Amino acid sequence: MDPLVPSALRAGGVEVPWGDVFAWTSSGALAALAAVHVYWGLGGAWPGDARHEKVEIVVGLPKGSPFPSAGPCLVVAFLLASSAALVLAQRYGRDASPALLRLGAWAVALVLGARGVGGLFEARLRPPTRALPYHRMNRLVYSPLSLALAATVVGAVLG
Repeated sequence: MDPLVPSALRAGGVEVPWGDVFAWTSSGALAALAAVHVYWGLGGAWPGDARHEKVEIVVGLPKGSPFPSAGPCLVVAFLLASSAALVLAQRYGRDASPALLRLGAWAVALVLGARGVGGLFEARLRPPTRALPYHRMNRLVYSPLSLALAATVVGAVLG
């Protein structure tokens, strides 16, 4: 083991393996994103404001376009919450199939990574998004967050 690369986070005399830190970080973020999608599904207006509608910021469609209905928002929320649970289950599940849970966690990392990389090139596929706040949010928040989450899920699986 390389002494320069710590195998665990040490704080206050407690040692926590990095895999645990990554599992809880990624699961917490995925659960928070699921909650935001539930909020949207129930009609929440954030992050819309007086200048822009949330459809321009979140979806990349022009003002006046319909925001996805409750059904799709809640499906995405379910998938995000399931992903959060899957990452924790692959780390701590004792009675379930470890190979299947590990495969599921890798699939979560793959989907998040694909969203992150794809988002960096989305303006080429959907040029009208360049004129919307979504373009900037996608480049500065959505894609980097997806890539960071993919990395933390990988850290949870390998840790």
